[in-house]
Amino acid sequence: SNLFGKDEIESILTDCRALAKKEMKGFIDTSDNLMKFFFDRVRNNLHLVLCMSPVGETLAGRARKFPGLINCTTVDWFLPWPTEGLNNVAEKFITDFPMDTAADTKVALMSHMAAVHSMVQSATLEYFEKYRRNVYITPKSYLSFLKSYQNLYEEKHKAIKVLADKINNGLTKLLEAQEDVSKMKIELAGSEIILAEAAKKSAELLKEITAGTAAAEKTKTSVKVIADTANEKARLIGGEKEEVERDLEAAKPALVEAEAALNAIRPEDIKSLKAYKNPPVVIKIIFDGVLLLRRRPVLKCQMVEEKSTLCYKDNYSVSVTMMNESSFLSDLQNFAKESITDEDIELLSPYVENPLFTTEAASKASGLAVGLCKWVKAMFTYHCIAKVVIPKMDALRLKEHELSVAQRKLANANSELQAAQDLLDEMQMKFDSAMAEKQRLQEETDLTKKRMDAANALIYGLAGEKLRWTAQSADFAAEISRLVGDCAMASAFMSYCGPFNKTFRDKLLHEYFVHSMETRDINFTKNLSVIDMLTNDAIRGEWNLQGLPTDDLSIQNGILTTRASRYPIMVDPQGQGLSWTRDKEAPCGLKETSFADKGFRSILEDCLSSGKPLLIANVEEELDPVLDAILDKMFVKRGKQAVIMLGDKECDVDADHFTLFVTSRLPNPHFTPELSARVTIIDFTVTMRGLEDQLLSRVVLQEKPELQEERRKLLEEVNEYKKRIMELQDDLLFRLANCSGSLLDDPEIIDVLNITK
Repeated sequence: SNLFGKDEIESILTDCRALAKKEMKGFIDTSDNLMKFFFDRVRNNLHLVLCMSPVGETLAGRARKFPGLINCTTVDWFLPWPTEGLNNVAEKFITDFPMDTAADTKVALMSHMAAVHSMVQSATLEYFEKYRRNVYITPKSYLSFLKSYQNLYEEKHKAIKVLADKINNGLTKLLEAQEDVSKMKIELAGSEIILAEAAKKSAELLKEITAGTAAAEKTKTSVKVIADTANEKARLIGGEKEEVERDLEAAKPALVEAEAALNAIRPEDIKSLKAYKNPPVVIKIIFDGVLLLRRRPVLKCQMVEEKSTLCYKDNYSVSVTMMNESSFLSDLQNFAKESITDEDIELLSPYVENPLFTTEAASKASGLAVGLCKWVKAMFTYHCIAKVVIPKMDALRLKEHELSVAQRKLANANSELQAAQDLLDEMQMKFDSAMAEKQRLQEETDLTKKRMDAANALIYGLAGEKLRWTAQSADFAAEISRLVGDCAMASAFMSYCGPFNKTFRDKLLHEYFVHSMETRDINFTKNLSVIDMLTNDAIRGEWNLQGLPTDDLSIQNGILTTRASRYPIMVDPQGQGLSWTRDKEAPCGLKETSFADKGFRSILEDCLSSGKPLLIANVEEELDPVLDAILDKMFVKRGKQAVIMLGDKECDVDADHFTLFVTSRLPNPHFTPELSARVTIIDFTVTMRGLEDQLLSRVVLQEKPELQEERRKLLEEVNEYKKRIMELQDDLLFRLANCSGSLLDDPEIIDVLNITK
């Protein structure tokens, strides 16, 4: 009753009143009765279970101080799980777990797993008797063993399958490449024959084209001579023609003016002229000129005096008769001026040269006679000019005829040249087509040769890999069948062997575990190296650069530190594990602290939330209880964020990146079974080989620091080369497996092969 205050008691009684009345008929509602009901209910329903380890002095000391722990409790001493129980637990994990093996092998594997746990439990007693070191194996270690087996088997099985697919695809591609090479040899031989025929055909065409070109050039030369002659004639004739046209152009204004004057005369005007019985002398002279031009009969030219004016005897009566002709005007307008002769001009000259034969005199006599005057004068002028021009025109027509003959000859020559050029173009087209075909065949042949050379280089370069891959491909099925036992040994090593030294680890691995699998006919790799199975040269080289010695125990400890499912506690009296962890995790932002550090809690929370690795150094045999939830990985998902309870405080945690490392300087710590169940204890006690490496490094660093620096650089280069080789091999396999089409069409594979070699 001293557990609760008065206010708490009142609240309890109020809560119990309704329950008491409901469960107890005739219940008398008093404080004492309600308290009695509450105590009876607690006594009947409260079950308290105390779990304590019998190891050490803790339980004995508590029993002495609190006898009620023994007198008032029922003691249930949990002994180690029996074999049947271990088998049942293994069945829960293994029965439905997909494995590439027979059912009876699974049964044998489950039996082996139970036996491993029992053997390690027995081995801890032997280890204590021999080395006085306490190692505790708990059921949680067994559960970790089973879970590690599942993860490791799934990882290795998937890796083997992927590698098998890559290698088998790569081998298939190599066989296809060999077949392609055989085909290409046949194709190349045929291509060379076709190429030789194409070259022969091209040579014949070239010979024909050469001859045709020579003939065409000869024709071209002769055509050029003809063309030059014709052009020269055309040039000369053009000049002469221009001169004739200029001379004719001089008479053209008078002709135009005469035609205009004639066109202006109307039949009525002619009638008016005919009305004159005795027209002026100038009109008579003009009409005489018209009669002469039209070659009408006229009187002999005689000088007479008329109206006090000397003039020629007129023929006006004939002129009147002429004017009476209906076609008089049209005949004048259409007069053939080219028919005028020198005799006509000779007869006409006295009249035209008469002082009265002018347009001014004609206009005074009658405006109607001006047109006829102009026409007669124009005809006279035209013939005087044409007399000089016509011989030139005749000569011009002759030369134009010669020019037309020359042009016809040139046209014929051009036709011959065009025919020759057309034939030459046709031959050139055939030649170009033949050369294009030859070029195509040459390119195909060169490509085939190039592909064949690449194929030969590829096949030759991968000859060693082909043998190794062929052997490896044949061994994949056996490797998968051995994976059952190999993973059992490797996962048992990671779950159980950490606390033991090198001698005892080898004994467990190569005697106890091997004997158990051999008696149960579980297939496994003889002389299996867990180091080679769980790491590679690149990883080990990187660890060595970070300060981890090269001996097997140190490499095993590195595997346990990085691959174990539980956070590691390193038993590290020489500080080897501490130094390696610092160098290894420094690029990830490692933070180091200890339980004595005042800022321990804040550093812990910061590393949890930011996902940085945390190193707790120099612990004793017990850890701060605040770490219990972290060691058990009690991370709870809240949406996308994970949280964990640190005491009474909820803290965010980056569960994917956070890592915890714990080291202890104690040479032989006695960790409790509870702690052993939560962590992976790793014995980092330095071996003679590891000590030699450390001493050698320190001596060289002290005496010859430049050598130590050179050694470090060499180790870095070697490790980089190892990693590079692995990357190139993976890249080569990937390209071989994922190459679409023929390998010979992917030049990058040859480059990768050359780099890999």
